[in-house]
Amino acid sequence: MRRPDRFLLVLLWTAATVLMMIPGSSAQDKAAPSPDKIVVPKIWDAKQLASWATPVAGIGVPANFYSEEEYYAAPVDNLRTYPVYHPDFEPKGYREWMIKQGAQPMIEPAKLKTEPDWIEAGRRVFEGLDFPVTRTDDPGIFKFIGDRDAIKKADAEVTKDGVILQMRYVVTKDGKLKVGLADCAGCHSRLMDDRSVLLGAATKTFTGGGIGILVNGFGRDLEARKITINEAEYASYGTPWVKDDIHAGFKTMKRGEIFEVDGLPINGTFARFNGSPYYITKIADLNGIKDRRYIDHTGTHVNRGPEDIARYAILVNTADDGSIGPYKFFSDQQRKLTSRFPDEALYALGKFVYSLEAPPSPHKMDDVARRGQEVFKSEGCAMCHTPPLYTNNMLIPADGFTPPKDDPRTAGLHVMKGMRVGTDTSLALKTRKGTGYYKVPSLKGLWYRGLVEHSGSIASLEEWFDPRRLKDDYVPSGWKGPGVKTRAVKGHEFGLELPAEDKRALIAFLKTL
Repeated sequence: MRRPDRFLLVLLWTAATVLMMIPGSSAQDKAAPSPDKIVVPKIWDAKQLASWATPVAGIGVPANFYSEEEYYAAPVDNLRTYPVYHPDFEPKGYREWMIKQGAQPMIEPAKLKTEPDWIEAGRRVFEGLDFPVTRTDDPGIFKFIGDRDAIKKADAEVTKDGVILQMRYVVTKDGKLKVGLADCAGCHSRLMDDRSVLLGAATKTFTGGGIGILVNGFGRDLEARKITINEAEYASYGTPWVKDDIHAGFKTMKRGEIFEVDGLPINGTFARFNGSPYYITKIADLNGIKDRRYIDHTGTHVNRGPEDIARYAILVNTADDGSIGPYKFFSDQQRKLTSRFPDEALYALGKFVYSLEAPPSPHKMDDVARRGQEVFKSEGCAMCHTPPLYTNNMLIPADGFTPPKDDPRTAGLHVMKGMRVGTDTSLALKTRKGTGYYKVPSLKGLWYRGLVEHSGSIASLEEWFDPRRLKDDYVPSGWKGPGVKTRAVKGHEFGLELPAEDKRALIAFLKTL
């Protein structure tokens, strides 16, 4: 791919930089917290929700979600959870102590007086939030937790303090000790090389073993709501407005066939409800999200403050209602909400996530990296990945998508005109996440993230800048797709034609961010 005209690069870079400095033009311009008493707003507020989501390409309306009235009619789940330890680290009498505490609240707002109080409470919510439907006292889960060999065989992630990630203990209201599947931290806690945990970063692995027992809770929930596995899969991913919708196959697949497509995801990716296992989504890094204008790789929702982070947590937990526009997948009884979390807990969560920043890189700015910085500038990378955020916070239309004109629902979107990057369009055009756009990602934190590209197809920067990935016989080092062995990872050809030394220097610079 030829570089854009140098004058155009300078002009666009300048415009992007100026845009980011205009008050109200990006998430970084949000007002500082007031020193006065913190008042928790209504999170699932109909007025705020009305202007929150981006319309889906091909249908022109956002995916539906539960109304404010429906959401607040659901019973509140406010239970504290506790870490699950490897048997070599579990404190003596730990389980008996938890049972003695009884059911405790996740959050006690009356005790939160200052901004740091709320952020710390949000950290506890982030680490402790679980999926209520997965809570179980099945003897098998306790057997797994106490079995060193089973934990090792499952390649479970264990921190240097002996905590098994992705699981949480909880004492329910009837006094029973159960284990649940971690929610926020289950996808956004990265075990680093020294076995410390970087909260907010994408989880490396999804383990089998005990996790399978917890996931069975989703199956029990479907049975209680009289939803078959085929109905659930199609309701999760179906896009009937798309010609030859690949997800229609879920209607008739056998259970084993479904698992081959929608089983445990590849490390660092997730086919969340309203996504697609055929066009997977890389788990997002939440560090620095306060400076991002949009949420999700396709800019599905605008990010206006901690409340929008709280809304997104609600959406991915309970409030996607399995419908979009005129297409309904569940009956009124099947879609009935069984629980919700307190607004106070989710507001604290939003504040904590807004406090997260990418940690300093261990890669130093040496002579090679400085040369790479010059390559970054001369190649026009800063046009889209504008310092200091290393994103211009804008959306780029996917190939084959024409942004609608004079549509009030998209009038406020920040879209780069005349720019296409040629990446695979499937996520942007064939899923419910498909807004028709991809957001320009920030490059900060590339040194620890691992996967590259919106579907996580590539596992290293060295491979990202290898032109061989454009060929159909390429074997992606990251996500490949159900039943796929080789495929091209197309698009974003910037930098592929650089001399080898310039590539090495550019990669060295990117790892310093």
